[in-house]
Amino acid sequence: MKKKLLTVLIILVLALSMIVATACGDGEMFSKNNERDVTQITASVSYGGRNSQVTKLDLSNTINNWVYQYYSYYQQGYITESNWQAILENLATSFTQANESLAETEAYTLKCIAVLFDKVQSGNDEEAKTAANAASTVNKAYNEKERIAEIESLLSPKYLAAARKSYNEEMQEAFDSYREAYETELQNGARNTKSTENIEELILDTTKVKKEYEKGASSLNLNGLKVSVKYKDVETPVDLIRSDYTVTGFKSDEVTDKNTITVTFGTTTATFDVKIVAAKPSRPAMPKEEEEEEVTEVTLFEKTLEADKTAAKASDIEEYKILVEAERRMNKSLENNYRTMDYYYLSKLKTEVVNMVEEMQAEDLKATGAEIQAEYDKNKADQKAKLLVDDSDYASTITDAEKSKTQIVHTDEGYFYVQHVLFKLTDELQAEYDEFKDEKTASDEKLEEYLNSLIDQVPVYISNVEYDKDAECESEDCDCPECTNYKGTEPGACDGTCTCVKCSAKRFVNDDFIANTDKYVSADGFALNGAKVNEDKTINVHEVLRAMYADLGTVGENATLEERQAILDKFEKWIYMCNDDEGFFTTLSDGKLGYALGKTESEYVANFTALSRALAYGTDAENWDIKGSGVGAYGYCYTEYGIHVIMLAGYAADNAVADGTLFVEPLTAVSDITEYKAAESETEIAEGTIASYLGQSIIKEKQDEAKGKFKKDFYKDELEDESVTKITYNDKVYQDLIDAYNN
Repeated sequence: MKKKLLTVLIILVLALSMIVATACGDGEMFSKNNERDVTQITASVSYGGRNSQVTKLDLSNTINNWVYQYYSYYQQGYITESNWQAILENLATSFTQANESLAETEAYTLKCIAVLFDKVQSGNDEEAKTAANAASTVNKAYNEKERIAEIESLLSPKYLAAARKSYNEEMQEAFDSYREAYETELQNGARNTKSTENIEELILDTTKVKKEYEKGASSLNLNGLKVSVKYKDVETPVDLIRSDYTVTGFKSDEVTDKNTITVTFGTTTATFDVKIVAAKPSRPAMPKEEEEEEVTEVTLFEKTLEADKTAAKASDIEEYKILVEAERRMNKSLENNYRTMDYYYLSKLKTEVVNMVEEMQAEDLKATGAEIQAEYDKNKADQKAKLLVDDSDYASTITDAEKSKTQIVHTDEGYFYVQHVLFKLTDELQAEYDEFKDEKTASDEKLEEYLNSLIDQVPVYISNVEYDKDAECESEDCDCPECTNYKGTEPGACDGTCTCVKCSAKRFVNDDFIANTDKYVSADGFALNGAKVNEDKTINVHEVLRAMYADLGTVGENATLEERQAILDKFEKWIYMCNDDEGFFTTLSDGKLGYALGKTESEYVANFTALSRALAYGTDAENWDIKGSGVGAYGYCYTEYGIHVIMLAGYAADNAVADGTLFVEPLTAVSDITEYKAAESETEIAEGTIASYLGQSIIKEKQDEAKGKFKKDFYKDELEDESVTKITYNDKVYQDLIDAYNN
């Protein structure tokens, strides 16, 4: 057992087939440690006149990865020792199966290349035909570079860009690892030249260092910190780099005005203080439906690197030297592993050839009205059965993520949706209420009166709806030290000109807001002009309520769908700007309209339910300050949690039809807030309706079936037809690999 495990551990260095892998060891895997040995062909493949091959190195890497996977399972206890031994004892069979699988995959890729070639030839683009013919590898011996040129001539810009992007990311990641290692060596060498003796003082420049952190913050942000050492009898201080010194003392478990941070170089120290403040509410960034611009032109990694070297050579010779050395190390690793950049690029191209051809099989597939109706009837029957047999209520049915968009409604239940902003009691205010309540000296009316007085004091944190907690800088010149990958040396205030993707320092009310509240007007959807800002950068809840009401306006009975949608959009901004109801963000992310309620039962607190129903049906509407009518109407109420601002977002059963003892939503019923509209007729499939969702589901199934059939037909018919596909296996070539495992 030990001998076999030792052998496996030796060969596992090849498991990382990426270019960062080490070289092939001391002859453990190959009979000859040279390129001729590892490039021996274990399978020759031909399809329709195009040729390809599987090499010993391809096969060994596949087996290594496979063995490494099962070795990990064994180490973690997922498989037993006897199972692990069985895997090792059957490696000869595994090698054969892996070789066959690799060869068949190559044949399938050649089939896809042939399909693309025929597609180009049957088209009207004469320039494309000429390029494809010139690059064709039919009846030619396999050559890596020629295969690359052929595939590049056949792929559409979209798929070619995808292949290059994936390749570039892989190469860049590897290159960065070599660069980082080299830079670390340089830093260590520089550090060793700086003496820790004869020091007069350590000098800190913390003017641009972040000095305020929320309770519970995970780490100290040292961006902008400058440290230098003043030696005795030496006039000019010597700047230190980050690896020269250590930083200790950061703690964020308690609120304090003075958390002392210590910087140490050798035995000399210097300190500065940061403040730990109470944690502010955490809210996610407002989701945006942004259409990604289709990238069709991508420059290969090596060309970009060459351009970077040329630019650095002219302006920054040290940067040029680093780029050259990192490239040398990367190329050396490639050489040691008998790989080339072309190998990795070709692998990405082959992936996209298959993707493009399989996607072609799924083009122009439609869902007919009859198919949508049949799927609707099936889902309706399934849901009715579950609803009646299990005696479960409608609320649980529509929140079940596994259910389709077809909805069933109880006979006397008219379900509707509301969106919600909660201005929650702070922990301190809640503690005051609990203490008053525990004294048991007041009636229920007095308790409610005291609670409401506390709610009136609620401080509100106003967030930037564009806040992104994972903000990253677009360049090292970014002047926003809050960004996660800030690397600059001159951080400035995040005033909107920051070069970050999004500036997280603008998350809450900032100094600019406090000084210029009049410019934060409804044009931005916030309407907070004139609001009084507290010392802790919060705003009183009633100030925010007034701002919300001023911003939202009212929606009349005859408001158009566009006007209602505009109100909903404004309210959604407020949700992300100041909502303390964390559960609601999950609701929105699931694509629902909001909280679902009905005419009778409700799991929510009384005032929340009553106000919501008043918005939807006018029930007890006179008890609430309601603005507008129908979708987009809103109002607020007090509960034990704080103040709730509620907006009617949509009806689930506004056009339900009778079906026996139940009401059901028709195919034209709307299911999403983004397109709050119904189709003009039963045959029209409007976006956002049940019919559109069912149609999309049917098309997806058809596409998957078409792709599967294309692949199945190849493996069932063409792979077995030697007049089309021919594969020759050379088992003896890898016998030494099997022996290495077995010994």
